[in-house]
Parts: sequence; C-alpha cells; structure tokens
Amino acid sequence: TTQKILQSQYIRDFGIPHGNLVEIKSSENYQCTFFKQQTCAESRRMLKFSPRGGKFFDCCMNNCVYKQAKSAFIASPESITNYSYFLSETVYAGKIKPRNLMIMDECHNVSDEISKFSEVTLSEFFANSIGINMPELKTDRQAMKWVIDEYKFALVRYIEGLEKIIKDVLEFKNKMNENELKKLSSKHDKLDKHICKVNRFIDTYDKDNWVLNISLTKEKNTRKLEFTPIDISPYANDLLLGLSAHSIMMSATVLDKTAHCGLLGIKEEDAEYLDLPSPFPLENRPVIYAPVGQMTMNNIDKSLPKMAEAIKVLLEHHKTEKGVIHTWSYKISNYIRYNIRDKRLLFHEPESTSRNLALEQHLTSKEPTVLVSPSMTEGIDLYDDLSRFQILAKVPYKSLGDKVTRKKMHRWKWYYPYTTIKTIIQSIGRSVRNENDYCSTYILDENFDYFYNKNKNMFPSWFHKTLQK
Repeated sequence: TTQKILQSQYIRDFGIPHGNLVEIKSSENYQCTFFKQQTCAESRRMLKFSPRGGKFFDCCMNNCVYKQAKSAFIASPESITNYSYFLSETVYAGKIKPRNLMIMDECHNVSDEISKFSEVTLSEFFANSIGINMPELKTDRQAMKWVIDEYKFALVRYIEGLEKIIKDVLEFKNKMNENELKKLSSKHDKLDKHICKVNRFIDTYDKDNWVLNISLTKEKNTRKLEFTPIDISPYANDLLLGLSAHSIMMSATVLDKTAHCGLLGIKEEDAEYLDLPSPFPLENRPVIYAPVGQMTMNNIDKSLPKMAEAIKVLLEHHKTEKGVIHTWSYKISNYIRYNIRDKRLLFHEPESTSRNLALEQHLTSKEPTVLVSPSMTEGIDLYDDLSRFQILAKVPYKSLGDKVTRKKMHRWKWYYPYTTIKTIIQSIGRSVRNENDYCSTYILDENFDYFYNKNKNMFPSWFHKTLQK
C-alpha cells in the first residue's frame, strides 16, 4: 500500500487477532533493545563498522527487533508493507522472494511510486563538499557527462575515504564511540544508497525518457539537478510487477483501463478490468456543484473573496459537524486563514509533522473542527462523525510549470484530465467510509462545469448519479 497509516489500518483489520496478516516497515520505525535511545536503523548502521563479538554484535545479529519483524514478514503467507520499503528492499537487499499473488492497494499511485523511487537529485552544495565543482550546465547531455565523468567517481572516492575514517576511529578508540560512529555510519549509509541510485540511473538513462530540472536551493544559492523519468513502464516489471505470478490492483480511481495499463507497461490483453458500482447509498454521498467563481490563475484573486463568503455560509450550515476543506494550494489555505476568523478551522504548514499534528488534533478533538489542507486528498480515514461535509475549493489541476507534467501531457493526451479526476475522486472519498456513513461534498470552482462536461467519459459511472448541479 502507499502509506504507513494505511498499512496500520490493514493490520488493525486483518492482523492478529482478526487474521494472520504480518507487516514490515523500515528499520527507522523500530526501537533498538540494546541502545534504547536509538532506532534499529541507527544501530544496524553502526554494526557495519563495529568489531565482531560482544553484546552489541550479538544483539544485532540474534535479537534485533527489526530483523525479527522482517523474518516474520518474509515467512508469513500473508504480508503487508508500503511501496517505498518494498521497492528499496527488492532492488538493494533482494531478501523478499516473489509471491504467487501480489495485491496492490491504491494502485492509481503505482506509477508515481516507481517514478519517485527512480528519480535522482544531485546538489551543487554536496558536490562542492566532496571536492568537485558543478560547471555551467545548459543541456541534458552536458549534465549527464558531468554525472558520469566526474560526480560518480568523486562520490566513490568520498565514500571510500569515509569508510577509512570510520575504521580509524574504531581502531584509535579501541572501542565503539557511540555518538561519533552513529553520525559517521548514518552518513555512510545515506551515501551508499545514493551511489546505488546513481549507478542504476546511469544504467537506465534514456535521453528521450528523462527530464532534467535545474533549480536554486537555499544553501548558499547553489543549484540542484533533478532527473525524473517521464514513462516508468520500461522499469515497472523489474521493480514491481514481475515479483509475483499474479497481481490484483485495487483503487477507486483506476478510471480507465487503457490509461492505467499504458502507464505501467501492461499489455491490455493480459489484464482484466472490473468496474464496480459504489456500495454506499446514493443519498449518503451527494456532490453539490455550487460555483462561486473561476479559480484559474488569471481569475483566482477576483474569486477568492466570493469563495470565502461561501465557506462562511457552509460553516454556519454545518456548525455542529466536523469537516474538511480541500484547497489544493497554500495560497487558498492562507487566504482562508487570514480572511475567515473561525476557531474551528485547523491549518498546517508544508512539513509532514505539521500536517500530522493538525490531523491528530482533528481526530481527537470533541469540538466540530474543520481541516483546511492542500494535501489531504488521499490516505486519511475521516469516517462517520470525523467529516460530515467537505469542500473542494478548486479543480486540482497539476501545475503546467512542471516540466515532467508537460512532457507527459505531450506523450499522453489523456494524462492531464486523468490525473485531475483521480484527485477529485480521491478527495471525495475521504469522508464516506462505510455503508452507514454520510457526507455532503461542495464544489465551489466554476471551472468544474467545463472540465466535467469535456471529460465526462473518464469519470466513474457512479459519479454521474451523485453529482447535483
């Protein structure tokens, strides 16, 4: 599945005592029993350079909490993990054996997960720190030449030097220096994974299938290179799909068989597509189109005051109920923050910790709080009284300023509306979670009508019945 929060939901429903499902997360999520103040990940990094024998070595080899969890995960006939961990383990560790059946939850995100795993970021600030300069790079060809001829070899030399320093520290101290070794081994682990990713990137690079984006960072105004694949289908089988004899892909937003198969390189004749109606009563999930203005870039400033007034009316209408406002941008979130004075509203900053705190406050508060967020369209379970109304402030178009998006739009004409509809449907799905649950959804962006009429055939069949215009 996509997120650890969803993984935990599955374990809650199908793990012991309700079933035999066993989970695994990265070693960062387990507490070391030897060094109780640090994670298993930190201890296992230290282990690489620690002398053999002794209590610490024995603990990491025989009593490690993470190692035991991983062994149970591999041995169990029913296991669950997240895509990020699975891709990393199968590519770099190779310990997870193929299964007869793989169930891919939230499968509309599989191509994005593979893309995220494959993309490579190189910073000028780090390059300078390992003794090389990043020259002026005007073309993709120049950038790749620099990566292959200079960056890769400087990185290898730096890692080798770091290994020698760690060994010298151990030899000089004649015993393990916890803090120093912890810091150095963590750095080594990150760079070891980085060089693996760089090597794999060089091996799979195709100038027609990768996009280079060069941007400035906050670190002394230095540059950052980001290489992102356009089409991940050439890699999907080796990284994921080929690791099981059969696969079941599940999502409320596959939307179109041809598009989904195309993104993952699946032959349509090798796949069956099953489109199921919504199991929830129609009257429990109305989607109400209530336009207040166009939220496009050229019109948003004019429409924001009208949107704020409409939100005030809806907050009053649902004054005793919890809800969520999907803003799709921090510009809209901040406008609501500074123009609607309502203590019910919960905001968050871009950092995940801030987002999680706002969500936790909403879940635990006895007050009728309302989440205001550009990034809670997926992965949150606002069942029953946790959300009785939700507002879609804007049609969630991807940014046309993103080079990868533009390249994908050029390659697949359906890509832009396909991704937009996915986000709309996922947003709506946050608040009606079972047969007895109910929630009203309000769409305020006037542009929705044009978008819906133009792309009606791509919306799921149940959506047409629930939409009220």
